Amino acid sequence: MGRRRSSPTAIESSKHKMTKSFLAFAGAATLSLAAHSLALASPAADTWIAQAHAAFEASLADAGLADDGKAVALRVTISADPDAATLRIVRTSGSQDFDSAAKAAAGKAKLKRPPAELVGRTVTFTLGDPASGPSATGAD
Repeated sequence: MGRRRSSPTAIESSKHKMTKSFLAFAGAATLSLAAHSLALASPAADTWIAQAHAAFEASLADAGLADDGKAVALRVTISADPDAATLRIVRTSGSQDFDSAAKAAAGKAKLKRPPAELVGRTVTFTLGDPASGPSATGAD
């Protein structure tokens, strides 16, 4: 029995399908890597976030709010000028008075200039006395 040969049209069709599949895979891999690289912060960014969190907590302590048994989550939009960062409450402690006082105290924190990769990004900080301990969640 002889081997059956594929027609040139069938071969071209098969090549076209393989090329489309490869391009789809390559595109998905590229998007995945781009998203992954945004999720990973450099050591300088990690250090700045830890220092900012400590500065916010110190400001709360200076205002007498650190041991109230309450916690609030603030989303910080990072600016090249540390004094121009914007703060927004994203999870309340359940007490409007505490939330407002914590936001005001955090706004007085002395922050260092952030690394360029963080400018324009947001980080959510949980401040106060959360049951799970202090936290900061990634740069968006």
